[in-house]
Amino acid sequence: MSLWQAALTVSLPDGALAGAGAFADMDMDETTWLNLTLASARHTPQLDNADDVAQRAAENPGTEQAAQITALLVAHPSTAPWKDATVRSHARRLLTDAGNLPTGQRPEAALQELREALITAGDVDAHRLGQDTEMAP
Repeated sequence: MSLWQAALTVSLPDGALAGAGAFADMDMDETTWLNLTLASARHTPQLDNADDVAQRAAENPGTEQAAQITALLVAHPSTAPWKDATVRSHARRLLTDAGNLPTGQRPEAALQELREALITAGDVDAHRLGQDTEMAP
């Protein structure tokens, strides 16, 4: 983990942090993983193991970082396109699960960013995901 943190503090060329996606299976507390993964995805949005990253992020629907990570993965398709459908599936689950949280516990701006990434990727029904059921048409 200290190597990962050190890599984030130096100026690395574009794409250099793609391997950080392999840490999706690493045993560490969720807050640390979310923060390091988000920083890595901001530097290199096409993370390796994008499907595993999206799955772990989707397990944290109440966090801004999870929605932002997943939005980056959706907006920047992987170098393994067959995994992109799985990434979008996890993104949809994250939006749905976040929509089931009480209003004050949802990272609304990050969820909107994720929703827009899904729509841009061709998931036109994503505009309904994660909305209050009382307000949804």
